[in-house]
Amino acid sequence: MTTLVLFHGWGASGRVWERQAAAFGDRMPVLTPTVPVWEVDWLAEYLRGLDLQECLLVGWSLGGMLLLEALSQLTDPPPNGLVLVGVAPVFTQRPDYPWGQPPAVVRAMRRALMKNMKNPPQVLAEFAEQCLAPGEAAFASQAREAFAVPAGAGTLAAGLDYLLRRDLRPLLASLPAGAVVIQGQADRIVDPAQGRFLQEQLPGARLHLLPAAGHLPFLTQAAAFNGILEQCLSTAS
Repeated sequence: MTTLVLFHGWGASGRVWERQAAAFGDRMPVLTPTVPVWEVDWLAEYLRGLDLQECLLVGWSLGGMLLLEALSQLTDPPPNGLVLVGVAPVFTQRPDYPWGQPPAVVRAMRRALMKNMKNPPQVLAEFAEQCLAPGEAAFASQAREAFAVPAGAGTLAAGLDYLLRRDLRPLLASLPAGAVVIQGQADRIVDPAQGRFLQEQLPGARLHLLPAAGHLPFLTQAAAFNGILEQCLSTAS
């Protein structure tokens, strides 16, 4: 039986996958771990505890970046399937990579966190708003809830440091073939061009662009998102 394993992104917890756990949990094991530290060694060790040949791995945003890096370190057989949701191979802009966020934006978030370490929810609420596309205002309260159980400011800052520094482009060609990339066409956090880049650079990757979706398609377009997962699970089976 396939096990569905979903890794959340920055500022969130495993609770963001409630709709997916409800949709698939009666048919298969669904694991939604909360990442305690934004370090590749933790995730690589977590993956070593799984039978990857029986797993469909799903990584969203920072969780997806960390998942790609962890998979590049493993020598075990590849996972049964890999889904990347709003994942940036390079989160911040580089001279040769214009599609990332301006580094100054990420640094400003980090300063805001460290200036008021006892109130990270304010920074997270602002981030939640940016995760929604302009037409997704009806999901505002649910988006805020997705970031309502934050880690400490130090852990959040470490995640931002990872986003500022990490460039996964050199790893892409050696990663498992056949990844599925899900990307919101109206994502204000990860430019849709990032999804197209992943499709081009990952061996045999397929791209699903969700019209009018922002950075939380598993929430705002859960039916379409779950439909793609269903297809991936059918292939994996």
